[in-house]
Parts: sequence; structure tokens; C-alpha cells
Amino acid sequence: MLHTIFYVIVFLLTLVLSNVLNKVFPKLALPLIQVVFGLILGFFGADEILHVAPEFFLGFIIAPLLFRESEEADVKHILKHSKVILVLIFPLVFITALGLGFISHWIYAGIPLAACFALGASLAPTDAVAVGALSKNFSFPKRVMSILKGEGLLNDASGIIAFQIAMVALVTGYFSLPDATMKLVFSAIGGSAIGFVLIYLKNLILRLLEDVDARDVPGYLLLELAIPLSAFLIAEELHVSGIIAAVVAGVMSANGLKRTTLFDAQVAKLKSTIWDTLTFILNSIVFFFLGIELYQLVVPLLMSPVYSSAYLLLLAVVLTIGLFALRFAIIALYYWIQSIRRRQTFIAYWNDILLLTFAGSKGTVSIATILLIPRNVIDSQPVLVFLAAAVTGLSFLVGMFILPFFAIKKVVKVNNISKISILTDVVEELAKDSKKAKNPQGYRIAIDAYQERIQQLIIEQESTDLAIDYNDLQLLIIRLESEGLEVALRENKISMYTYRTYQRYIHSLESSVAHSLVSSIQFIYVVIVRGFHLLLSKLLHIDFGFKKTKDAIETTRTQITELYFSNTELILQALDNLQGVFDDQLLHFLQAERLRTAEIVATGGHISRLVNKAQPTNLTEMMRAYYLERKVIFEYESSGQLTAREAKDMRLNVNVLEDYTLASNQRSLLFDFLERRKK
Repeated sequence: MLHTIFYVIVFLLTLVLSNVLNKVFPKLALPLIQVVFGLILGFFGADEILHVAPEFFLGFIIAPLLFRESEEADVKHILKHSKVILVLIFPLVFITALGLGFISHWIYAGIPLAACFALGASLAPTDAVAVGALSKNFSFPKRVMSILKGEGLLNDASGIIAFQIAMVALVTGYFSLPDATMKLVFSAIGGSAIGFVLIYLKNLILRLLEDVDARDVPGYLLLELAIPLSAFLIAEELHVSGIIAAVVAGVMSANGLKRTTLFDAQVAKLKSTIWDTLTFILNSIVFFFLGIELYQLVVPLLMSPVYSSAYLLLLAVVLTIGLFALRFAIIALYYWIQSIRRRQTFIAYWNDILLLTFAGSKGTVSIATILLIPRNVIDSQPVLVFLAAAVTGLSFLVGMFILPFFAIKKVVKVNNISKISILTDVVEELAKDSKKAKNPQGYRIAIDAYQERIQQLIIEQESTDLAIDYNDLQLLIIRLESEGLEVALRENKISMYTYRTYQRYIHSLESSVAHSLVSSIQFIYVVIVRGFHLLLSKLLHIDFGFKKTKDAIETTRTQITELYFSNTELILQALDNLQGVFDDQLLHFLQAERLRTAEIVATGGHISRLVNKAQPTNLTEMMRAYYLERKVIFEYESSGQLTAREAKDMRLNVNVLEDYTLASNQRSLLFDFLERRKK
């Protein structure tokens, strides 16, 4: 039990680490990082603790993911491409199952033909989770993305049915095409019916609760989370498709009249947050377990003296090639027929064909399916499991490394100029209000919050010239602060205690620099120079740690204030000289921020500012700020300086911040301690 808890903690920490690595190194795909971490966890023994039954994996991970995917799917656009989707989920799945079955039996004759067909059936469906992971790195045309989503949502059912037919043939030696066709139709219709019925019952329950005025947001969300699990469980118990039941339930759950009530708004807000978190965790589990399963299933077989490792790897490569070759042939044939019917050139469909071919990666559903084969049914079960795991991993790698040649790399363009302007306008209005307010400190804290948001917007533009300029200007300010500090020490204008205190302030400035690769050399240079001066000062001026008197502390405050003002003059002059070299808005922001902090230093408001930040009492001022922000957003949108999409995103941010401010009941130990000292 303790080992399981330990590995769960390790899994959560690894989940965080994988996300951090993806943010730091965006060229490394998150799924690939998680698969590698899964392999590492398997090497350290996670495969011995974290055993997951295939039925559990399909029901508790794949079904909820497909349910949510179908809720968010553009059903109208998917139906527009229903013909090609039907080709991918029916003929392609069965042709792939037969083709891979014959290839594996031909190369490895020791495996029964029916078992080879079961292997082919497990590898035939495209995995919706894998497709979603690939689509995050590449920009597919909308038609291609709709086709892949439609295929990923529905072909798991046809693949599992094909696998079940192969298993019946393996166990009984009997196969009937009419019976298989009837089973497929019955399974699809039955699963769809269960999805419809469950959503109807859910809506009925909600109406009954509404009639008796017993609506409950947590209760609704729990009911929502239970739908995909219930759909899968009931469908599997009735021997119909649990995957189709979950998908149909998701589609029906997302379609209906949108009511503008407080209850529906609360549900929608919490539902989105919960599902976003849950899908991220479940998606991560899929790739972590893929890595663990690859280690658990592939490594032991490669180390086994019974089987030839080279031969097994060759078979896995051949099956992977066959998998993509069959997919390419069927898709190309479909579009060739379409080009003849529409009297268009076949070459016009070439890019779509290649994208649909190499985006058809397999996932852990294939491994979960092949694991349904009992060990006592066939002696070669370990070989089948190895091949399914190896081909799954290879297909994902092929998609990730081949797609860049055909797909456009997804680049997120960040342009926060309008947003920065809006927040800057709000800060200026708040500054005007603070001059005639009874609580100017409350406005200062509100301005601090907005200045932090402006700085974050500037930093977010990592791939733009503005971010590089911001870094360079920050480094310039740090260099001027350091030079001013060294001059003051040499001229005996400050004490050693003041020198070291001010060094800590400069260090805090360094930590706020989001240095990119372009400015890394400059950043390192500035840090090394400052560190050298600090080390030299410690060697030349030994501090024995005597207790500072009240007069000495007051002297230090005076020296810091004078030094800060002296450096401020240098910094403002330097920024002013850079007009026309750097962005004017960026220079204005840095100058205004420096003047504002200098004003706070001049009034001696540092301590009171810290206390009020620890326990804010400026609700009225923050509400005023949010009102001003909404007003300015409307003005920018009306004048065309802000798009409707950008205005919507900014309003959503204001709503979130306002909700947090109104609901905040946070207590601070620092504030409580200071209050107690006052008493």
C-alpha cells in the first residue's frame, strides 16, 4: 500500500516536471516526454506496482476522454466529411486487421492466423488521444482535423468488434461474415441507444430537481462525470459498444438549448475547469502508462533467450510500414475516386492524403485491446503483446517525425500590444483617482496588481522582438543600479551594510528578468560582474555582525533613499536617450514604473504597502479598477483596436479576477503577526 502511494506521488511530481520541461523546451512534444518518463518509471519498478486491467483502462480513462472529446467536437463539420470518416472506421479497420494479420502470419508462422488477425484488429484503430497530442504541435487544415477527430471517436468500436470476431475464430475455429456484420451493426446501434437513453435520463433528473428547487452544482457535476462511466459499463454488460455509448452520450450532452441562468453559468464555469484538469491528467496517464507498458512488455521479451530480438524488431518495423502502407492505399483510393467524380486533379488531394496517413497514430487502446487475450488461450500471447506495444510506439514516433514534412508547424503568435495599452490606460485612471481618494494606499496596491499584469504580458511575448528589448532594458537598469552602487561605495556615501542591503534589491531585479537565448550572454555577464563586486566587498570589509542601533538603521534608510533617487535620475536619462531605438510604449512603461516606485520610496510607504499586500483591504478600489478595465476594453473594441476574440478573452480574465477578489478570504501569517505586535 505504501509503495503504491509512493508511486502515485512520484507520478504526480513527474507529471508536473514533464509539463515544466515542455514549457522550457517547447520543441520536445509533451507526449514524448511523458512516454520517456514512463520508461524511466518502469525501469525503477513502477510496472510491478501499477497494474491496470484493460477493461479498467478502457472504462475509466478512454471512455471519459472520448466523452469529453465528443462534447467539444464540431459535429456539424464532422458530418460534412462523413463519407471519408465511414471509409476510415469500417473498410479501413477491417482491411488493416486482415492485412496485418496475413503479414504477421507470413513472417512469424508459429502464430495462429486468427491470433494474427486479433493483433491486426488491435492495431487498426487510430487513437483519438494520440491524434490530439500530434495536433497540438502541428496546424492541420480544419477538414483534415475534423476527419481525424471523427475517425478517432468512432473507430475504437469497430476495432474492438473486429478483435472480438478474431477471438471467437481463435477459440472456436468458426467464422461467419454475415454473423460478424450483424454483430457490428447490433453493437453500434445498441451503444448509440444507451448513449441516447442515459442523456435523456440525465435531463429528466435535472428537470425533476428543478421542479422541486433542489438543483445543486456539485451534484450536477458528479452526475456529468458518472455519464461516460455508466455508458461504458451498461453497454459492455449488454455486449454492445461501450465506446460508441460514451461518444454518443458526449455528443448529445453538448447539444441543447443554452439557458442564461445563474445556475447554468455556475455549472458551465466549474464544468470547464474540472474537465480541463481531468482530461490533462487522463491524457498524461495514457502516455505515462504507454511508457511503462513499453518497458514491461518490450524489454523482457527482447532480453529473453527464447525469442530472437532482431527478428521481433524487424517484424515490428515491417508491421509499422504495412500499417501506414495500407492506410495510405485506402485513403488514396478514396480520394482518387473523388477526383474522378468531381473532375479534379488527383494531385490536389495529395497533401490531405499524406496528413491523414501519417496522423493515424496508434495509442494505448491498442495495447489495452491486445491484453484482453488470456495467456492460457495461446502460448504466443507475449509475442502478440510485444508487437502491439512496439508498433504503437513506432507509429507515434513516425507520425511525430514525418508530419513536419507535410504539416505546418503550429506557431502561437503573441501580440499583447493592445492589452498592454488597455491596462496602462487603467493604471493612469487609477493614479488620477488616488490623488483625490481617502484611501490612496488601496489604489497603489491596485496599481501594483495591474503593473504586474502588464509586465507579465510583456514577458509572454518570448518569441517577439519586444520581449528581447524588454530583457535588454531590464539588464541596462540592473547595470546602472550596480554601477551607481559601486560609485556610492567608493565615494563613501554609503555604509557597507547599506551596500549589501541594496545588493539584495538588485538581486531581486535579476530574478525578474525572463532572459531568452538572445540575452543570456548579457545576463550572465551582468550577474558575474555584480557577483565579483559583492565578493570583493566582503573580502575588503569584514562584517562582525554587530547589532544595528536605531540610528544606524535610520541612516541606512536615508542612504538607500538617496541612492535610489540618484540611480533613478541615471536610469530615466538613459531610457530617454533610447527614444527611437526601442519601442516608445515599452520605454514609457519602464519610466512610469520607476517614477511610481520612487514616489513610494520618497513617502516611506514601503512597510505599509507590504502589510496591505499581505491582507488587502482595497475591495472598493479593485472594483473601480475592474469597472475601468471593462470600459476601456469596450472603447478599444469599438474603435477597432481590439478584435472581438481578444475583447472576449480580456473580459473573461476580468470576470475571473473579480470573482477571486470578491470571494477571497485569505489570511496571512505575516499580517496576523504584525497585527498582534500592534496590540
